[in-house]
Amino acid sequence: MTSDAPAASAAAPHGQRLQGCFGDDVVLLTGFPSDRARSLVGLLLEREPEISLWLVVPPDQLEAAARSVPGQTRAAERVRLIPGEPCAIDLGLSRQTYVELATRVDRWFSLYQTTDARISRELGLRVNVGAAREITELSRVAARLGHVTFLSSSAVFGDYQGAVGEEELALGQSFRSSAGAALAVAEALLRRNLAEVPVSIVRTPQVLGARGAERGPRPTGLHRLLAVLATAPADAALPLPPGANRPVQAVPADFVAEVLYAVSALGTRGHAYHFADPAPASLLEVLQRAAEHFGKRFEQTGGARALGRLLLRSPGFWLSQQGARALSEWAEGAQLLTRGGDRLLERAALRVPSLLDYLPSVLRETEQLLEGGRIDEPAAQTPFGAVA
Repeated sequence: MTSDAPAASAAAPHGQRLQGCFGDDVVLLTGFPSDRARSLVGLLLEREPEISLWLVVPPDQLEAAARSVPGQTRAAERVRLIPGEPCAIDLGLSRQTYVELATRVDRWFSLYQTTDARISRELGLRVNVGAAREITELSRVAARLGHVTFLSSSAVFGDYQGAVGEEELALGQSFRSSAGAALAVAEALLRRNLAEVPVSIVRTPQVLGARGAERGPRPTGLHRLLAVLATAPADAALPLPPGANRPVQAVPADFVAEVLYAVSALGTRGHAYHFADPAPASLLEVLQRAAEHFGKRFEQTGGARALGRLLLRSPGFWLSQQGARALSEWAEGAQLLTRGGDRLLERAALRVPSLLDYLPSVLRETEQLLEGGRIDEPAAQTPFGAVA
């Protein structure tokens, strides 16, 4: 591994058709060392033995980035850490380094986005729109850049109710979070510049940690919801929360790495691809499995009487600030239609994993986050802090 900084020192099954697609390309990746980016770096280094992998990393994350690069000598030698800020003008790079990127980079994975509902409007715009602006600017001068794979989210559809196709973006939606609104603006900016930006967009529901990862993930809305259940009174039957029949859509970070790789290899410029579980578990199924794990139980009958009994014993359980926020993150939103994504998964020999299959690891992560006091971390104040 090399670094431009002074004094710097179990994946999903592979699609056979996607082995070794990039040759000896120089691949740029922004968003490292976030959970999602770490999964993609591991996949690229394993699957692409000839590429050079350049990572633009915020200066205060260089030490963490160096620790997060896989330790194999041959793999690490192909990684270059470049101090910069992916949402800053010219990526926060010197003129010399920026020119080097413009003349040598062949592909770009952009994972420097946020959907954190708790951050300020200014920070959401700075991260999401700033990163899209820099993709546009570098694409205009990058002589060899053949493809940009941009990770987005179903959050761009805000509070829209109903099915949405991959070609859609502006549906008259409003937004519960400024981060989702800023990400929609970022997508629109890239679309307006398709003549110069060779971008494909990947949209998924909420991204959890990688399955089987040694390092615990940052808490997500699902972790916070499960934590409410884990810390509930053990001596009383709990009422089911409102909307218990709604689907719970989530995907693990290692699967997101697989589809980003597949889109970069097989995707079409200007297209968006949706990836979501075609038969998602309901919130009821998830909570029932979690209750068994945590030694809790639910009321067999719901309604006002059950809720009243609980409130007498434990005032404000689902109505607490923590419980209400956790539930709001799972409010029913748009349904992602996945026609293009499904065709691409078939070509890449991939399938969307079922949440119930790896829920035990999510429950263990929730316990670890609770034990470490990390389940309700303060809202991010810095750009990288907001990047999931």
